[in-house]
Amino acid sequence: MLRMTITALTLACAVVVPPAVAAAPAAATGKPTYRGCYDGKCKFTFSDPVSFRISKKRYGFSRVYVSKEYVGGIFNQDMVVVRAPGINTSLGEGARGSMRTNGKNTLSFRVLAITSQGATIRFTG
Repeated sequence: MLRMTITALTLACAVVVPPAVAAAPAAATGKPTYRGCYDGKCKFTFSDPVSFRISKKRYGFSRVYVSKEYVGGIFNQDMVVVRAPGINTSLGEGARGSMRTNGKNTLSFRVLAITSQGATIRFTG
């Protein structure tokens, strides 16, 4: 009798509790958004070049482009390149940079890591 009770309870719990794994693949396949970067403060890892909008009123430009590129010449290494209209900055791992135009606020950032797959960068506004 005890074995049947335990088996019945186990089956009842299995039927009532939905699997939590079903929602994970749908969320993982979505394209990343950079809306949180609009105020100039965010951190993200990327493997392909990305661009996102920022506050033109605050920084003087409305779009930032970020990519990982091999920079030859003096450096001969992979670097993170941050661009805005009329501004171009190349940074190695651990380096800090900033952009400023038209007397507006400065957009500051730091390259946290560069790997063979991509890079991680933090914008601090």
